[in-house]
Amino acid sequence: MLAPSPVIDTLSCNLSTNFNVIDRIFQQSFFSLEPYSNPPDHHRIRPIVQCRCSSSRSSFSLQEDRFASRAQDFLGCAQKLQVPEEDRGLEQEKRKKKKVSPYLASLVKVLCWRSPPNFLRPRGQWRPKYPSTSSGFIVKGRKVLTCARCVDHHTEVQLKKPNSDTLYAATVVAVALECDLAILTVSDDKFWEGVVPVEFGDLPAPGEKLAIMGFPDGKFSMITTIVSKVSMIKSSSCLAEHLGVQVDVAIVVGTPGSPVFNKRGKCVGMAFQSCKDDKSDIIAASVIDHVLQDYDKNGAYTGFPTLGIVWQNMEYPDLRLFLKMGHGQQGILIIEVKPNYPEYEILKPNDIILSIDGINIGNDGTVPFSQGQRMPFSYLLTQKYTGDTVDLEVLRNSEIRKYNLKLTAHKQFKPANISGRPFSHYIVAGFVFTTLSIPYLQSEYGLSLRNLSKELIWQALYEERVVISKVLKSGTSNGYDHMDYLENAQVLAVNGMPVQSLKSFASIVESCNEEFLEFILDKPKKLVLHTASAKARTPDILKMHNIPSAMSDDLKIC
Repeated sequence: MLAPSPVIDTLSCNLSTNFNVIDRIFQQSFFSLEPYSNPPDHHRIRPIVQCRCSSSRSSFSLQEDRFASRAQDFLGCAQKLQVPEEDRGLEQEKRKKKKVSPYLASLVKVLCWRSPPNFLRPRGQWRPKYPSTSSGFIVKGRKVLTCARCVDHHTEVQLKKPNSDTLYAATVVAVALECDLAILTVSDDKFWEGVVPVEFGDLPAPGEKLAIMGFPDGKFSMITTIVSKVSMIKSSSCLAEHLGVQVDVAIVVGTPGSPVFNKRGKCVGMAFQSCKDDKSDIIAASVIDHVLQDYDKNGAYTGFPTLGIVWQNMEYPDLRLFLKMGHGQQGILIIEVKPNYPEYEILKPNDIILSIDGINIGNDGTVPFSQGQRMPFSYLLTQKYTGDTVDLEVLRNSEIRKYNLKLTAHKQFKPANISGRPFSHYIVAGFVFTTLSIPYLQSEYGLSLRNLSKELIWQALYEERVVISKVLKSGTSNGYDHMDYLENAQVLAVNGMPVQSLKSFASIVESCNEEFLEFILDKPKKLVLHTASAKARTPDILKMHNIPSAMSDDLKIC
């Protein structure tokens, strides 16, 4: 259940006790399940019966009456829901139930088998699988939304509607890692019978009362809470910032992906992560709508455009004086422009961005938002789509210049392994090379990346850096495998040739005819291998460690 709070009003009800599960799925949820005595059988679905609860439908019906009454109390304070004239003769309880039934009809429980990659040792195709539960909700266009982290590394995803014993196979069609959002769909037409898509509402204000409806710990629950602040919310999984709200309640396992409603019955966001002091973050409905429109327009998620710059604020007076800023001028200082971004040809280090689309940027990097509040200037960019243009006013050498930039989708290299396939790797002489990515960093440093540098996060998101993930013990790597500095080291060049991607790295090594392979690392160390010996020993090392191939399928050169 959610953590206690003086403003919390909790209503929980069991949704199902008898339900069909493949291979004892989700026995770690709130249900107490009896293990099935027969051996696993992937070709049929078996019932798993809960041993301590009453019938699912009767139990849910009794609790649904209580939910209807409590939800009506929440919704009815600010909105008198319209009751058709022909229904005015119904009993009061039935009318309440009818009013809140659309909210139940928009919820789903997300059941997922996950198989995270092992970046330390790419052993074959088999990997252990772990079950998890989370929440989701229906939106228009036969789509279901949930948190990206809830279906990351999935091998199988199923959805379950309230008061139903049926599990429906779902497909993950898009993942927006920056805002922790995943779009799912179901091909079975029966799943869509009786569902009601949510309607999105405006951004809530501080102090406004909201209701989170989802499945914490596998049980349905409606939690009321209060908005503590509106701000740019930083995702703990990739440190990207998007508009959201913070509420005065902590969420637990199973709650991420839950829709959040205001008193007018509109969905104002999605619960996705907890933060300190028993609070949690809600991603705003406008961000969700941005992802959905992006997907509908392009047939895929293309990402949120951003400027490829490293910047600092200009609050220090001597810095402004040194850069000859005029009286009243404010802005941010560009420290570096990323070479793989289109603005690299336009913007320069020591440029000062004064405004974006005519909106002045403060010396602290913020812009006006609403009701006297200010937001980081990145908020303006998150409102843009791929292909949109942005007008920049730039101060360069005391001269104001104006530029119009076309925003493009900046490619994210392997931000999430959502298909369950093995991760990309290349092995030579016992050295395992892979791509620096968010999943890789999470495997090394944990799910929260708040303590890592922004530069490292940037590289994992927008660049394809090659790293040494593991040194397998072997004769060729002897003398290196005990050196910790090699693991996580980035490879910058091989025999003087810059490494641009893992595929180019593999091509350089495979085609090398020189006597030695010299790897230039990002640390003041050097790795050198005898080319012929290293290549000759690689097959034996793979066999020794039960690894089927020196390179993943996506790297194999035809």
